[in-house]
Order: sequence, then C-alpha cells, then structure tokens
Amino acid sequence: MKKRFIHQCQCVECQRSEANLTKELHTCVNFFLSTLDERQRRLYVGLESKKLGRGGDRQMAIVTGLSVNTIAKGRRELERAEPSDHIRAPGGGRPQVEKKTQQL
Repeated sequence: MKKRFIHQCQCVECQRSEANLTKELHTCVNFFLSTLDERQRRLYVGLESKKLGRGGDRQMAIVTGLSVNTIAKGRRELERAEPSDHIRAPGGGRPQVEKKTQQL
C-alpha cells in the first residue's frame, strides 16, 4: 500500500513548541485528509471552510496545505449537491496508453 503524505499545519498556533488542543485537532484533520481521495478532500475541506465563514478558505488552506481555489471549488460542489461517482471531470487525469499486441 502506498504511504500517503500527511501535511504539517503552518498556522501560528501549531508553530508554537508546546502541545495544545488546536495543534492536536489540526494534526487529526490532516491525518484524516491523507486517507481520502482528491474529491473527498475537496468536499470535506470545503465544508469546514463554510463552517468557519468569512476567511475560512484561507484558514483551511494554511491548516491543510490545499489551494484556496481547490477549497472554493469544494464549497461550490457542496452548494450544488450533485452526487457523483467521478473523481475527476471527463478527460481529466493521465491519458490512457494503448498497448501494442503482437500479432501471430
């Protein structure tokens, strides 16, 4: 199984040397995010950003390391509430490679 990267929060509270509740919470959030696929990460962080209100995108970007644009996209997807099985838009990701078969 591929080991996933766990982001270290860059907020002022977490940069202090002593352990605190905020640092523990941010560490748990980042560990949880490391278990999700990209769409699930967008939606979860978009939801948390929406709960924070104004400036939530920026704060969650600092905590999670995700782009502000990615977080805003997650919020928009939540507002549309369109269930989907697709992680990426059609045509997104790497192009498929055609395998050459040897003819006899």
